[in-house]
Amino acid sequence: MNPLTDIVFSLTWVFLLVWAIRTISKGWDTNLNSPKGMWTTKVKKPMHPEMMDVQPGEELMGVTFDKPSSCDLEEYQALQKRIEELKIELEMEDDDEDDDGDIVVRR
Repeated sequence: MNPLTDIVFSLTWVFLLVWAIRTISKGWDTNLNSPKGMWTTKVKKPMHPEMMDVQPGEELMGVTFDKPSSCDLEEYQALQKRIEELKIELEMEDDDEDDDGDIVVRR
């Protein structure tokens, strides 16, 4: 191989290695910069279609919820029971809608 090719390859390899390490380290820092609890921020520019009516400079409130560390078995079972009831209710509604009328076929 050509020595110039070896140098270009080595420099590219080192650059990509450094870039990968910096990217990984930035990924670990995401939790450190996020706000905790209740916080407010001022709108600089509407960035989402739902924020079209929000004027720049208006103050918005945000809330960050902590994830529960454990799940109570009784609460989980109650939630599962409610989900099953809703599924049955939705299935019954779907069955009722299908029986509205028959299709008339003429030959």
